Amino acid sequence: MTITKVQPIIGGHRGVGCTDHVFYAKCRNISALPVENTVASIKDAFVKGADYVETDAVMSGDKVVFALHNVVPGDHFFKHPFFLRPDNADGSRKLLNLMPFKDIALLKTGRLQTGSVSTLAEVLGTVAAKDPKTADWGINVEIKGVQGSGQPYEVNDYLTQLAETVKAGDVPVRRVLFSSFSLENLIRMSYLLPNAKYGMLFAEENKPRGIYTDHQDDPTYQYLPFDEKHIELVLAEWRARASARARLGYLHPEVRTVTPEMVGVAAKNGLGVNTWGLFEELTTDRKQQYRELAALCEEKGVKLTMITDYVGEMKTALSLSGVQH
Repeated sequence: MTITKVQPIIGGHRGVGCTDHVFYAKCRNISALPVENTVASIKDAFVKGADYVETDAVMSGDKVVFALHNVVPGDHFFKHPFFLRPDNADGSRKLLNLMPFKDIALLKTGRLQTGSVSTLAEVLGTVAAKDPKTADWGINVEIKGVQGSGQPYEVNDYLTQLAETVKAGDVPVRRVLFSSFSLENLIRMSYLLPNAKYGMLFAEENKPRGIYTDHQDDPTYQYLPFDEKHIELVLAEWRARASARARLGYLHPEVRTVTPEMVGVAAKNGLGVNTWGLFEELTTDRKQQYRELAALCEEKGVKLTMITDYVGEMKTALSLSGVQH
């Protein structure tokens, strides 16, 4: 038996962690945290030792790309009188992708209504100033768009505007990692920014599920399970359709779906693994799981990073203890 001490790269989830979902309001002191996906949260993640940050990118009705988990107002702007009813007087839904950014910028995000919505340009400026350059990228931008809002796939120029925002931003394109649950998003972005890095997000579920109200049966528009069959499907689609100048180099699974067999699949394909946690609580068992995964990836030669809501605690937990194997 040997003891291996491994310090994986740590990414701050939506900055220094999720604050808006009701789950986190019950298990964390969110009043002590800056609101998720804000510049303040990005800064705090780096202060607490994050090697990089993860954020979500959506777009307003007047084509401003900003950082928010989704475009459903009720998920972020709590108790605001305008959003107490989900529909407008004409029956249309109140969705942020249909509103001008000047109106969105006036709103306060978070359960305590203390956050200010940040544009992606502002987030990129913060990352450029605070990036410790201890990872191969400074920011992981999840291509979110209208996902999670019960809408069809975007037919506007969301991806083009996102690419232009990144190109004009302060973080070099080569230090930006794009991820998405929709493979279609990654394939299309590969032609717009081939020098960026790319990672495929996988769902925690064991069956594919449509992301949008259309393309329900097309796997490139679905939440996909993390298994060898769907990894091979993703890689085959990428080889057939993505820009030859771009590389899909990373898998982004929910951490509890990562088995030794799946680490082997990543190793076989020369892919890195960037885990994320659904409704994460940093329990003793979860810490041990992270330590064992870090040791396994080290043994198999798989590059591992962990996207977490608990940046400081994770750095401490993983640096102080070795793993027996």
